[in-house]
Amino acid sequence: MNITVFTASLKHHLSAHMEHSGSILYSAGSTLKAGDVYLMGFNPGGDDNPTYKHPTISEQIDTLATRTTNAYLDEEWKGKAGEAPLQKRVTWLLEELGYQPREVCSSNLIFIRSPNYRGVEYSLADECWPIHEEILGTVKPKVIIVFGNSVTSPYNYLSKRFNAGSQDESYPSGHGSWVIRSFKTVIDGRSTCVIGLPHLSRYSPIGKPDVIEWIKSKLIS
Repeated sequence: MNITVFTASLKHHLSAHMEHSGSILYSAGSTLKAGDVYLMGFNPGGDDNPTYKHPTISEQIDTLATRTTNAYLDEEWKGKAGEAPLQKRVTWLLEELGYQPREVCSSNLIFIRSPNYRGVEYSLADECWPIHEEILGTVKPKVIIVFGNSVTSPYNYLSKRFNAGSQDESYPSGHGSWVIRSFKTVIDGRSTCVIGLPHLSRYSPIGKPDVIEWIKSKLIS
């Protein structure tokens, strides 16, 4: 990917949000390359506070090319770096699937930060989508793994955008009535499977080997 061109595109599509707190990538800039998996959350969480000010979208764009950290491994969300439940679940999931978490391109459907999904307009996903199209054109993933598959979620957004309809499948998550959902689509002529987990801030796949095997089957089918 041409970072200069990508940066210009980011500034164009996100011009109305440059001074808002947010994040483009959760992974290093070097993950903007071909890979099997594209990982997508809903939007960056957390509040600005007196001891730590989250960077703005503008600042994130300016440092994208030199970004070497991974939010799931290196950021201190609760206690030590990488030790928050969501961080550990993401790391565990990717490792169980056979991938190095640092090598997986990771982002969010919506780049603007809010304390929770209720604090951000779902319609902002449309403004961010052209950026995801550019990322997908570079990563060319076999699967897009998203966390959150309810009505307001990255999975539901992708399902509508790609007209999943009757292709939608579900599999027991191992947690009550929650399910994992998936559908197959074609992106730039490539077969791609979208897998929607329950949100990993509340759902843990750890200790559920059948879930891992089901996800793996989507990687090879």
